[in-house]
Amino acid sequence: MIYPELEQVRIDFTDIKPRLRAAGMPRKLITSIETKALRTGRKTTGEHVTNRASRWSVDPAHPQYATERDCRAIFIILCGMIFEFTNALTLTDEMRVIFSRYLPNAVVPGSYRDSLLQETLDFVTMREDALDPTHGHSVYHIGHEDPTLLPRHQPGNVAWRTARSNLIQGNMTLREARIYLVKMIGRYFELGELNIE
Repeated sequence: MIYPELEQVRIDFTDIKPRLRAAGMPRKLITSIETKALRTGRKTTGEHVTNRASRWSVDPAHPQYATERDCRAIFIILCGMIFEFTNALTLTDEMRVIFSRYLPNAVVPGSYRDSLLQETLDFVTMREDALDPTHGHSVYHIGHEDPTLLPRHQPGNVAWRTARSNLIQGNMTLREARIYLVKMIGRYFELGELNIE
């Protein structure tokens, strides 16, 4: 998918945030998504030390690097995906127009599934987790379809995932993780641990 140029992305980024608030998305959730989309993680030791720097301000060789255009587009994409969750907020026509520039398909409420485990994601669960967080734990994560891609933080490579899905995938591509799961299930059948009656 071809995304708008930086100037349009900046306009859409600024325009969508108050619309999200007006639709009922908690400010805390919006801020959290913005931080994950635009800023590096907190890494205080090792080779790639960083602490919430703008992703586009770090060295392009840094594993958390991304262009400003990609970062702001990712924020819009992640917000658009949330309107596809079960129990999603009502999507306005204005938001639908903005999301159509960044998502490959029209937003369909209740259609979102974790790309590895195929579980549905629920907005109420996400909202509650954002409003009453547990330090060091999040129900839903931003996952990378291909964690080996460089730079990894690209609009077509991010999606909402469950915490378990992200743990299972690890550093495998989505395809590798799916094959791994199928082979694992096959071994259980082969060993007689599972059978279908």
